[in-house]
Amino acid sequence: MQLEIKSRIDYLRKEIIRHNDFYYDKNDPKISDSEYDNLIKELEQLEREYPIFASLNSPTQKVSGVISSSFESVRHSLPMLSLDNTYSYEETARWYERIKKNLSGEAGLEFIVEPKIDGISTNLTYVNGILVIGATRGDGVKGENVTENIKTVEGIPYKLRVENPPSFFELRGEVYINKLDFKSLNDEIFKIGGQGFSNPRNAASGSLRQKNPQITSARKLRFFAHSFGRIRGRQLRRQSDFLRYCQECGFQLQDDFKVCNSLKEIASFADVMLNKRDSLYYEIDGLVIKVNALKLHEKLGNTNKSPRWAIAYKFPAKQATTKLNKICVQVGRTGILTPSAVLEPVVLAGVKISHATLHNFEEIKRLNINEGDTVLVERAGDVIPKIVKVVKKDKEVFFKSPHNCPSCNSEIVKDNEEKVAYRCINPDCPAQFRRHLIHFVSRSAMNIQGFGKAVIDQLLKKKKIKVLADIYYLTYDDLISLDLFKEKKTINLLEAITASKKRSLSRLLFALGIRHIGEKISEIIAKRFKNINVLLKASIEDFTRIPEIGSVLALFLKRFFENDAARHVIDSLIAAGVNIIESETYKIGKQFEDKVCVLTGELRTYTRKQASEIIISLGGRIASSVNKKTDYVFVGKNAGSKLEKAKKLGLRIIYEKEFKKLIVTSKI
Repeated sequence: MQLEIKSRIDYLRKEIIRHNDFYYDKNDPKISDSEYDNLIKELEQLEREYPIFASLNSPTQKVSGVISSSFESVRHSLPMLSLDNTYSYEETARWYERIKKNLSGEAGLEFIVEPKIDGISTNLTYVNGILVIGATRGDGVKGENVTENIKTVEGIPYKLRVENPPSFFELRGEVYINKLDFKSLNDEIFKIGGQGFSNPRNAASGSLRQKNPQITSARKLRFFAHSFGRIRGRQLRRQSDFLRYCQECGFQLQDDFKVCNSLKEIASFADVMLNKRDSLYYEIDGLVIKVNALKLHEKLGNTNKSPRWAIAYKFPAKQATTKLNKICVQVGRTGILTPSAVLEPVVLAGVKISHATLHNFEEIKRLNINEGDTVLVERAGDVIPKIVKVVKKDKEVFFKSPHNCPSCNSEIVKDNEEKVAYRCINPDCPAQFRRHLIHFVSRSAMNIQGFGKAVIDQLLKKKKIKVLADIYYLTYDDLISLDLFKEKKTINLLEAITASKKRSLSRLLFALGIRHIGEKISEIIAKRFKNINVLLKASIEDFTRIPEIGSVLALFLKRFFENDAARHVIDSLIAAGVNIIESETYKIGKQFEDKVCVLTGELRTYTRKQASEIIISLGGRIASSVNKKTDYVFVGKNAGSKLEKAKKLGLRIIYEKEFKKLIVTSKI
């Protein structure tokens, strides 16, 4: 048994050291952060349970990092330690209670909570206010001297902007790259056929450790200060005082940090930041919780590698490695062929993921990806998961793009507009028609509730729908024979189909699925022409008179309405009784006239789009962020930082129950 334990411990140590090299030295990680953390946690647990195998050379006893021979090494005045991690509220609570127990005699215990920036830890040394050394964390004791590169980073002043600066000031922070600049950097690398960075942290590290400072300068790196090593000539009592002093010196601070007096306040702020995570312009992977009083840092002390007075609360991982089981090719309603990946299920950001987008066949070629490969998958916010890179090839075989449509076997051609896309040009392609049906009945189009994909698939199989207008000729007998359909469900769907005939012209235009014509443009066109019969006779000049429509879009519209197949679809829908006139909606009053309104949280009665339409129709203007100019904040379930900011600013907050009353009354 002990032999097996020893073997597992040796394996974990070698794996961790190997992945440290990939992560810190090569900036090319082979596993996700959460998977690396799991290796560390397993090793720590085994070393605790079997102290006979403990070793001071274990990676659990050292600060992770390397010092490249490409740079001169420099010693930090105080070691730069790494943080212990927690992954749940319960783990964080245990750390909190341990701190309170160790500081039981201290009154008014405060904690400061800061976002954990996903960048590269950096040490800056100022002498008499002048930057003399900029170094990476390295192994914690010594780091790489990257001073010339540090001078190119935005947010790091060469000279402190305060009178009488401290004679010696060593501070620490994070060099990072924001999300937009990270995307632009990778796009530039892809253009020349290079391998992009897996995440912003690796991009920041690789950019800061360039031998040529001009390359670093071009990468648009930035800096946030978060802690310090030593200071002479200035007395600081709290971490919050240090952050404010950094701001006085000319350093940029994060928008969000909070001093908390209880575990409840810490948990509440963590919820706010988790909800806000994807809206930030930089990546964070959690929060850092610190005891605020600096004198208590000395009292609590450090372990070999971590301070006891601070902890990192890690958010659910956005990246993970998994196996790509299959590449499927789907046909969209406009005929575009889109590949997608079927994955071995993996949890990302708290959600089980089994599919990822591959965008197009050029992306498959760029990634050099095929079925059976082990891949790094990323999920950011509500965006469809994507494959970042191949971690391990199953075999050196290239994926073969199809030469024919997977639905109808017709020839496919390269799309002239999309450039990298391929299209099935068969107008009778079953897959295209199915996707068109799904779009036509969707909530944003004709909004036929109860007409889901399962219903569509059964009706297509039974050949009850061959053209769009067939929807309006479905009978009770057609529907009652479908799986899980009983009398009430059948009647409800028939009523929904009938009700959809009264939808506005703008809805019908969007439902027709005209290329490049979305909801907003459909509304603009409908308000301009009022009637589809007028629209059918419109010229290119008529379309270009609308400010939002240029010559290219006008040509698309003209060609669509002149197309015989499209005219036949429209004529058949008119014959089925579908409304072809633009009708006004929600004309109840002017309750929100000239008011700036913000929506936050989940509404139960309305979708976000429906609520926005109602507010706009009542004279209001929709904004995306809360500030002093905001008049009303409409709040639903699970509202986050916008609600907190509205309360701080003393804005009028309207919950859903009150909102429902307001839209049918003129009082506010």
